[in-house]
Amino acid sequence: MKRAALLIPCLLIGGTEVATLDTARALTELGIDVTVVVYFDETDPVMVATFRQAGIHLQLLGLTRGGAGGTLALIAALTRSLWRKRLALVWVQYMTPTLLPLIVARFFSPHLIAAVHVAARHYTPGGLRRLRWLASWWCNRLVCVSNTTAKGIMGGQPTARLQRAVRVVPNVLDMNAVIEAIPRNWREQLDITGQQPIIGFVGRLAHNKGVDVLLQAATLVNRQYPNAHWIIVGEGEEKPRLQQLAAKNGMEDKVHFVGKMPREDIYSAMKGFDIVVVPSREEGFGLTALEAMACGLPLVASRVDALQEVVIDGQTGLLFTVDDPESLKDCLSKLLFKPINYSYMRIAAAEHAQVTYGKDKLAGKIRNLVFNEK
Repeated sequence: MKRAALLIPCLLIGGTEVATLDTARALTELGIDVTVVVYFDETDPVMVATFRQAGIHLQLLGLTRGGAGGTLALIAALTRSLWRKRLALVWVQYMTPTLLPLIVARFFSPHLIAAVHVAARHYTPGGLRRLRWLASWWCNRLVCVSNTTAKGIMGGQPTARLQRAVRVVPNVLDMNAVIEAIPRNWREQLDITGQQPIIGFVGRLAHNKGVDVLLQAATLVNRQYPNAHWIIVGEGEEKPRLQQLAAKNGMEDKVHFVGKMPREDIYSAMKGFDIVVVPSREEGFGLTALEAMACGLPLVASRVDALQEVVIDGQTGLLFTVDDPESLKDCLSKLLFKPINYSYMRIAAAEHAQVTYGKDKLAGKIRNLVFNEK
């Protein structure tokens, strides 16, 4: 049996981790023995358990980011992990720190694939130049999770070699899991009386996710719709500041920070919302937006990076100007004022998600990447 290693810096709860799990499963379906190697001691117990329950081998190197030894410690740990495995494939997710894991991995497999899960502007100009060189001369393939990211990576005048290396493999959905999910009763759980609207966010509480923009817009919306409630699903370094912002704006009783949830509960959580908001400042793909669409929910997302590709403005969701609470408030007000006018959006969003991003398409794309060198 052929062996493969998927390299990833951390194993938290996010789109990159979900894509890694889907990729590992697809490779396993192709008869490849897969090990997921995690460099740093930044792991979420729920996500670790999810991988293990799926039958995926995990190797946790347990390094501390910026810890003793730094670069040399990472090189040594990756070398010890990879050199005896006789790997047919190494797949590097999310090239960090710098591009070092990508460089090390080349020495341990004849087939090297790198995957980019962030917007191209996430890289410095120098980092982008190095990534283009490595994609052209060091890797067999460079996988991007969206056409938007691929175009940004290639730039205005890509070489023929770079164009041959870059492939687009978007994130996918398990539509059966979406269909089977039972909506969570947030009104009962949080003692929300009546049928007041519930607007939800799901994701990491980090600056680039734009939750502060959502809370500022929430304050504006509640001046017009004072009974609207806002549910924030997730954890992260921004949580204390966001809680302070909600309190400062007098929204403590309307904004509910409910913490993170197991991966298998996300669709149920979303189905309990009336509207989903994805207010990101940057997105390589935007998995939460896709999940909301699959659930047939009204969606408002920022007009930025790949979200403009995943969400068809006015058809499968509404897009607002990034980092602009007023623009977000206007979109939400449209949905809240006459929700029946946007009922078509629910159907169109669910159909688009299923047809374009169904998980059944992933194995074939992975097979072409691994076995087709042309």
